[in-house]
Amino acid sequence: MAERNGAETRRSARMTLRVPLKIYERGSSSRNRFLDEEAYAVKVSLWGGLIAFGAPVERDQTLYVFNQATGEIAESQVVYLRPMRLAGGLGLVGIKFLKPSPGFWGVDFPTLDPCRAQAKQQAAN
Repeated sequence: MAERNGAETRRSARMTLRVPLKIYERGSSSRNRFLDEEAYAVKVSLWGGLIAFGAPVERDQTLYVFNQATGEIAESQVVYLRPMRLAGGLGLVGIKFLKPSPGFWGVDFPTLDPCRAQAKQQAAN
């Protein structure tokens, strides 16, 4: 049975973590265009995260996410758009990394969500 919010299909644990970000898209002639001055991660995982920022984006759009804390850049794809806005006009956008980026958030993640591992073990018994 599928769990609420797709928890059964998660590939790694999620963590609440506020990380300052810069979001940009690659323009023509390799010029980059920042989409918003205020952006930050809300929830993060080994495979992407939920980020808050104000610029309009579309599902499947490619974004480059710069982690101001670690200095790393990750190419990502928009996979979720929350229809409601946060206070201050920021929207929530789910992203997935297009290439493995295990050090992007600056934290270590278990490769499998502990809740999912426990459910699999109980199902096997």
